[in-house]
Amino acid sequence: MRTSQTSQQTSPTRFVESPAMESVLAVVVLLCCCMVETQTESEVDGLLRELTARVEKLESEYNGKPKVAFTASVRVSDEHYHLGPFDKYTTVVYKKVTTNIGEAYNPDTGVFTALVRGAYYFTFTCNVGNSGKANAALLKNGVNMAAVYETANPKPNIYHSGTNGVILDLVEGDKVYVVLWSGSCIFDNSRISMFSGYLLFPIDNK
Repeated sequence: MRTSQTSQQTSPTRFVESPAMESVLAVVVLLCCCMVETQTESEVDGLLRELTARVEKLESEYNGKPKVAFTASVRVSDEHYHLGPFDKYTTVVYKKVTTNIGEAYNPDTGVFTALVRGAYYFTFTCNVGNSGKANAALLKNGVNMAAVYETANPKPNIYHSGTNGVILDLVEGDKVYVVLWSGSCIFDNSRISMFSGYLLFPIDNK
């Protein structure tokens, strides 16, 4: 009875309501349930408080991390559009922005700028335009990181496309963009030639 009175006087333990922490809390509850038979109620309550504090700290650290994700396509309207060919390599400007969380992608220049150091995933798709070939590459600070090359289908109204993806270790200020090499062309109608990327996780500079 004494233990029960102590428990009633203690303020209830507050759990963090977060989908990201549900699995952690489930483990906490399971461990505490298993220990009820060998621990007093006050000891179990103390353990709950300690573990909940740790979960809250993790939640706070997670919420403080930057959120970066974007997707964009070349053409703003649904009108069929051929970009290129050009006499020299040209940065592809993906003007129609579907998502741009963190505002790291610039739809005026076609360039993504890393906000923090971290591991980022990028993917890009190029549909073959009227030049007969799509020869493009994803560059990091001017260095080729990934490429696509695709030729047109000889049959009319059948379009070929190439796609590629890469994970890059970027530091703050690094530039990532797609270029179209000279003599090639890409086709878009606002949703088939696209450029996307997102931050997988930040990397501590320490």
